[in-house]
Amino acid sequence: MRFYVEAYGCTMNQGETEMIAESLEREGHERVEDLQEADRALIGTCVVIEKTENRMKRRIEELQEEVSEVIVSGCLPSIESREDVKEIFSSNPECKLNLVQTDDVQFVSTPKNDPKSIRGTIPIASGCRGDCSYCITKLARGDLKSRPPGKIKQRFKELVSRSTKEIRLTCQDTALYGKDISTDLNELLRELLKVEGDYRIRVGMMNVDTLKEIKDGFLDLLGNDRIYTFLHLPLQSGSNAVLKRMNRRYTAEGWLDLTKEFREKFPELTLSTDIIVGFPGETEQNFEKSRELLKRAKPDIVNVTRFSPRRNTKAAEMEEKVHSREKKKRSKDLTDLRFKISRKINEGYVGKKTSVLVLEEGKKDSLKARMDNYKVVILKNEDKELIGNRIEVEIKRAEDIYLVGKRI
Repeated sequence: MRFYVEAYGCTMNQGETEMIAESLEREGHERVEDLQEADRALIGTCVVIEKTENRMKRRIEELQEEVSEVIVSGCLPSIESREDVKEIFSSNPECKLNLVQTDDVQFVSTPKNDPKSIRGTIPIASGCRGDCSYCITKLARGDLKSRPPGKIKQRFKELVSRSTKEIRLTCQDTALYGKDISTDLNELLRELLKVEGDYRIRVGMMNVDTLKEIKDGFLDLLGNDRIYTFLHLPLQSGSNAVLKRMNRRYTAEGWLDLTKEFREKFPELTLSTDIIVGFPGETEQNFEKSRELLKRAKPDIVNVTRFSPRRNTKAAEMEEKVHSREKKKRSKDLTDLRFKISRKINEGYVGKKTSVLVLEEGKKDSLKARMDNYKVVILKNEDKELIGNRIEVEIKRAEDIYLVGKRI
């Protein structure tokens, strides 16, 4: 049977969807790139905001019209009962609906016919120990469940053996990894780095309170040339009053101090963060604190999200709602600031010569590469045979979210 794959949302979700696809290949099914050639479809769903959840539901209905079976993975099957999901998508009884809970996704051996893959993702855990008042992902994935380090290392070695050059470790909070199985992220990274090979590890999102517990060891590991000098540390708000309503376990000052410590040791570290605007009770003064903190911290990447109430979360019941027009205004304000900051940082790279890893094709006869600090470098009119190779380039131009380089 031939199957088609779509994955949405976070890196974690994409990694799990790929693992399910590999299980299907191992069972003898053929993966195809064209939906019109498929008998079944696999969709990894995201429900982080209501708009996204509704889009997922519409897409599943569309897929039901094209194939005889739809396999639904990701967070959607875990926030609804199996009966409720099946009832939602009962409009086409001719199409079978197969729901995969997040706990059901397991590592499998790499299929023998798997083509060369430049990038790979390893979900190292599922769930978290937080209780953020706005988060539906916690409801979908539950408490922390770390994958055994031995299985992760086996998966890692398989990826390296098939010439995977960028390996992304992901979960809801990578700094929390192992707390339920008497180990931690630093120990896992030390084990993975014992694997010989030409690769780069990108460590995914972590939270302030959990990173503090492993900070010293992680700072040392970040100096290894096979780990991207990259830190994704969500802020969510520059106002301590809003952070308290969000039930985040740190202060804005604590976030800033931690980012300063990492930047002092690694001046070219790429810092990524997340901000939610329009959270219930967020005043203009609260918002201004977020704005001012971003101006001080100067993160390279800021993912700005307008608050969206999710059912069965504490934040959905909160009063003092912020009007949608105001949320839109604040979102635009921070997005404009984000681009201004990142453009300024990027301009500092113009004229520099650096090594990059070429990862994939870009738009309009271009290639997409990454520096060792995870900065994106676009190479124009270069040979596609460079994909998977490390080359030397000179940075010629800076844009808002990427650099333009030329091969030396």
